[in-house]
Amino acid sequence: MKRKVIVGFCVTLVITVCMIGCTNYKYNQEYPAPVVKPVCDTTNMSFATNIQPILNQYCTTCHNSSGSAAGYGDYTSYGRNLSSYANNGTLVSDITNTDQASVHHMPQNAASLSACQIEQITAWVNEGAPNN
Repeated sequence: MKRKVIVGFCVTLVITVCMIGCTNYKYNQEYPAPVVKPVCDTTNMSFATNIQPILNQYCTTCHNSSGSAAGYGDYTSYGRNLSSYANNGTLVSDITNTDQASVHHMPQNAASLSACQIEQITAWVNEGAPNN
């Protein structure tokens, strides 16, 4: 009986050592698991929840009733100008223009919106730019 216990222990020890030794740490370092990019949620875009905060951060400094771009729309709230620029394609065209030297690059004299923010605004416009 004592011999069976010792043999069983030895077999378990050998299996454990083999399993630990079989892990290829160098392979894991050279070929790490891919980084999964966060998904940009563009479903059910709400003007108040999703779009207005982006406009407030990047656009309303100039696009307000007395700002330097007042003639091109007041984006501080959903209104006739904003819905017009959204529905005629100007809003998406301007935020996707990557030529920072262009007068149509928005926000002017600043870095572009993130790819996710552009996708969200585009999705909202494609849904008819609702005031929701």
